Amino acid sequence: MSTQISKKAIVPASARIKTYFDTQKVEQNGAVLNFFPPNSTRKITRNNYVGNPFPGELKRRILALSFEVTKQFIEDDEANGIDAQAIVNSLKDAGVILQADNDNKEFLRVPIAKHSNFSGTDIQTVAGTANTVDAPVIYKDVACLRSAAEYRLADPFDLAVNQTLSLSVHFEDSSVFPSEENWTTSGQGLLYLQASIVVAEMKPEK
Repeated sequence: MSTQISKKAIVPASARIKTYFDTQKVEQNGAVLNFFPPNSTRKITRNNYVGNPFPGELKRRILALSFEVTKQFIEDDEANGIDAQAIVNSLKDAGVILQADNDNKEFLRVPIAKHSNFSGTDIQTVAGTANTVDAPVIYKDVACLRSAAEYRLADPFDLAVNQTLSLSVHFEDSSVFPSEENWTTSGQGLLYLQASIVVAEMKPEK
């Protein structure tokens, strides 16, 4: 008996469905983020894969791919060069390339918005005042980011045993991302992007 994941992906009932994730820091002027590097940092809070290619003798079928910004809010901070709307726009305009390095076969080249929930992102203008008497009202933008969903691939593909997966995100303008110092000084924490892949793991056919 098999499970129908999509019209183009049949998964045996004996297959194990597992989600692997990796998290990379979004840095100022870092035009490309590479996910699932050969050696994992082994931080379970940021990734749960141990190496690329995946260990063991299982055949793997890649079923879904999703991206999520780990922040819930990004607040304007002009003094520290943080422009919430510019940051969100740069994230939304990024492109994704997914391929298998062993044969340089490209499986996917799409806007990141195809695999993330940017449609649920909201830019709100909020009012505040400085901590002084009779201070004027200050208006600033706050980006409210939504959690990702599972985005199934229109064309799922198989990875052979010991085949390396290559996943990269390309930013058209990474200059708008604040530096690590800017984030820290602003007290907002660093900006990370997490990639998740849903995988069916199967024993190779004999």
